[in-house]
Amino acid sequence: RSASNRLQTARMTSPSSCANLLRSLCRSNTALLHQKVGLLDALTARHGSAATEMFTKPCSIVGATIGQHFRHSMDHMELAVLVASARCNDAMGVPSSDYIQAETAEIHYDLRVRGGTLEKDMEESRKRMVSVVDVLDEISRAVASSGTNANVTEELASHIIHSPVHAQFYLTADEGEESKLSSKVGRELGFVAHHAIHHMAMVKVIALQSAGLDEEELPDGFGRAPSTVKYDRS
Repeated sequence: RSASNRLQTARMTSPSSCANLLRSLCRSNTALLHQKVGLLDALTARHGSAATEMFTKPCSIVGATIGQHFRHSMDHMELAVLVASARCNDAMGVPSSDYIQAETAEIHYDLRVRGGTLEKDMEESRKRMVSVVDVLDEISRAVASSGTNANVTEELASHIIHSPVHAQFYLTADEGEESKLSSKVGRELGFVAHHAIHHMAMVKVIALQSAGLDEEELPDGFGRAPSTVKYDRS
């Protein structure tokens, strides 16, 4: 059988697999955003009006600031979440037979603004995080409210996570153009979550070594991969 036929069979024989996967992707990214907001709260609780100074203070070990790492990881996550939201909006209120296959979305991960307000202003950084949480919540509510018919829920979730996307970025500094890789919205939602964890691990070092926070002041599990947490529990 062709790959497309095998994929279709997998969808038919795995009830709610797409819906459950989309919920997990939304929960994972939302939890990471709440942890980031929690870190901002910890800085404010410890330093008060001087929190912004800690947010923008370079760490000699990591060579960057908390604000820079938060801005960078948010650049990635926001792009993937907005594409997922667009695909969700495409399908809302119409039967699955009328779903429109939009043109392949383009995500340019390396075209971003460095040194701006979002890595220097804690309040603006917080607003951005909350805004993306709101979009993820909207996607989750759309799937939850798509009807009591499990097939309808599955079709909507499948439309979102299987929508094609071109992920573009520079593979080397010598390249004149970005490289383009074919992907799916669901895959990119998973990627940006893992990418965020990597940068949050760096933020943890900065918070403990340069920003004056203690381990117990950090949000629970901050900067730790799910696989590491699962291993420690075993």
